[in-house]
Amino acid sequence: MVRLTDLRVRAVRARIADALRDEVADDTLGSITLQMHQRVGVGRVRSRLAAHGGCLLADEVGRGKTYVALAVARQWRRPLLVVPASLRPMWSDACSRADAAYPVVTHEALSRGRLPRFEPDGIVVDESHRFRSPDTRRHAEIAELAAGAELLLLSATPIHNRSRDLAAQLSLFLGSSAFDLDEAQLARHVVRVQALAEWTCNQPRLATPRWLHSACDDSDVLRAILALETPPRAMDAGDAAALRVIGLVRAWASSRAALAAMLRRRRRHATAIEQCAMDGRQPTTSELRAWQGADDGDVQLGFPSLLADATVEGAMLSQLLAVLAAERAGLTRLEYAVRSTPHADEARVAALRAVVRDHPGEPVLAFTEFAATARWYHAELSGTAGVGLLTGREGRIASGRIGRHALLARFAPRAQGAPPPPARERVTLLIATDLLSEGVNLQDASVVVHLDLPWNPARLAQRVGRLRRPGGAPIVSSYLFAPPAGSEMLLHVERRLRRKLQLAARTMGRSLPVVPTLTLTGTRTLASPESVGMGSADAWSSCYAAVSAWRSGPRTVRGHAGARARVLIGAAAANCAGWIAVLGDGRLVASVDGAPPDDSPSVLLQVTRCGGSGIPAPSVKLATARTELATWLGAERVADLCGVVRTTSLLRRLERRMAQALSRAPRHHLAHLYPLAAGIRAALGPPLSLGQERLVLRLLLEPADPMRAMDWMERVGATIARRQTAGKRPGGDAPVALLVLVPASPRG
Repeated sequence: MVRLTDLRVRAVRARIADALRDEVADDTLGSITLQMHQRVGVGRVRSRLAAHGGCLLADEVGRGKTYVALAVARQWRRPLLVVPASLRPMWSDACSRADAAYPVVTHEALSRGRLPRFEPDGIVVDESHRFRSPDTRRHAEIAELAAGAELLLLSATPIHNRSRDLAAQLSLFLGSSAFDLDEAQLARHVVRVQALAEWTCNQPRLATPRWLHSACDDSDVLRAILALETPPRAMDAGDAAALRVIGLVRAWASSRAALAAMLRRRRRHATAIEQCAMDGRQPTTSELRAWQGADDGDVQLGFPSLLADATVEGAMLSQLLAVLAAERAGLTRLEYAVRSTPHADEARVAALRAVVRDHPGEPVLAFTEFAATARWYHAELSGTAGVGLLTGREGRIASGRIGRHALLARFAPRAQGAPPPPARERVTLLIATDLLSEGVNLQDASVVVHLDLPWNPARLAQRVGRLRRPGGAPIVSSYLFAPPAGSEMLLHVERRLRRKLQLAARTMGRSLPVVPTLTLTGTRTLASPESVGMGSADAWSSCYAAVSAWRSGPRTVRGHAGARARVLIGAAAANCAGWIAVLGDGRLVASVDGAPPDDSPSVLLQVTRCGGSGIPAPSVKLATARTELATWLGAERVADLCGVVRTTSLLRRLERRMAQALSRAPRHHLAHLYPLAAGIRAALGPPLSLGQERLVLRLLLEPADPMRAMDWMERVGATIARRQTAGKRPGGDAPVALLVLVPASPRG
């Protein structure tokens, strides 16, 4: 016979789980059968959209985020897909399989200001890390589109350099306040279910990455690059000398061909600026693009005196000519260092051949950031059977040019849904630029080689993710070419990559082990991201999973808190002392072993794993829990009341403008203006999206007119109400259920 205390505790836990509204979605989507982790993901995304108007789905590549997004989009009347142009065919195929026909706009179209001709009520943004720069046009355009829509962001690598990358993406639905949130607060809006679904995905295992070293030490070339003076620049160009040096270093670390291409570009710009300077003019950045000269003495195709508008003379001309002379001298020294230093690329080609030999019968995918590097490797390996080249401009095999889709069908026919090609036509080594690092399935291959190290380590994970997908080889191997310099520089590169990976791991969770450990005698390297504790996003995911398991109990107990309006209270044996409560808006708060109440995922995860049987509720502990919860809620309410006034300057300006309108409006308008103002203030509880903030700002910039105050306030109200979402659920912050945890052995 079940005791009343056990039944009561089960009811409390069930109500806590029910308050989160984390329902599991249907298992079918057209011809697609969603796996359990995808169905859970759909439910969690829907709950975040209902609560906050947006969220970021950040599971690793190969977890089926595309079909999760399409399942979520079924609830919208006017959905819109925003995807990279290169992934449009992939999304079209997915929509066809999911029996969905949704309009699509590309990232590139947004960058050109081309918007859809309708106002969507829900938007899916694939590869949302491309919107991590809030100063770009595409970020501004998607912010305006999302002002009246729910927003689902998709990215396996949302953090590339710093946590601000994530804040910039979340600001699209959280507004500018996202930049004031810490890592744990940002992680609240991230959905990750991958940690709970390893057994459902049949994911290939990633072997320990390995360095590939060349015997040549190219440090003299590196020193010559670092010794270059600030280059001459166009009239409207900023002072980005450091970035230009970084660009040369990255090209040098990739291949001599990439470095040579970049040096030719610098020579061309210097020649163009010099010819204009001799005519007493200085070109702009756009004018420099019209020049076709490559080396000294080349004549560009154009009219320099007509192209350049700005004049330069006197001291400015002398200074510019001196900078040009220093640039030419520095480039000459660098080119001499290149000619006099042993060629490291030949050793790299030999290392790549060795990788292919060590993996007989396994397709190999070699990635690089530079098209010049890809072309050079392909030329050196052109006599080897089964070698292909794919860049943004061309695809090539031994017999000549080939289309992108035909080339991929020869390299990964199963992933492309194509029949296996004849053995003589099979591509077993594909050298590609990062064009293929996003959104392409290539799980036929099982070996990835990084011909160079990207500045952003997230690119490494994206490259590996093309191969590490369900249905692929059981083990995926990866190799990284080390920069052609001494161990000290390699250690610096590794530390930079690991530092960025650890930043992402703290917020998002553990990532793929894409950087091998550098072993140097007497040298201490940084810890790998895998050694970092559970990230905030993964902790939230584990917490919600633990709470969801409580839903199996009864929702009410006869004779005790049968009405939903009353607080359901119970006590349970646990391995710690404290309590956990759920509020009407779906938030959880807990206290462990006398610590102050907290709603962080680490505390909640500790409490939700305390699953003892029911016991009679001790009156003293119950009273203590109620007091602590009431004190915490009171402090939060005070902070919320003050927050509307002090959060953003935009809200303060809006409040002043409304007060001014009320004080200056005709008396017969006040009966309509006061309810409008009250409605606007009530709607300002949840954060405005970035698009809403900018629309409100435009209204604030309009001249004040007392006779049109009513029209102005109606437009403000309509702008704020464009996205019908609540930052907190209608239940408010009153406690709904309280579970007191009592240690099995008293702690005094």
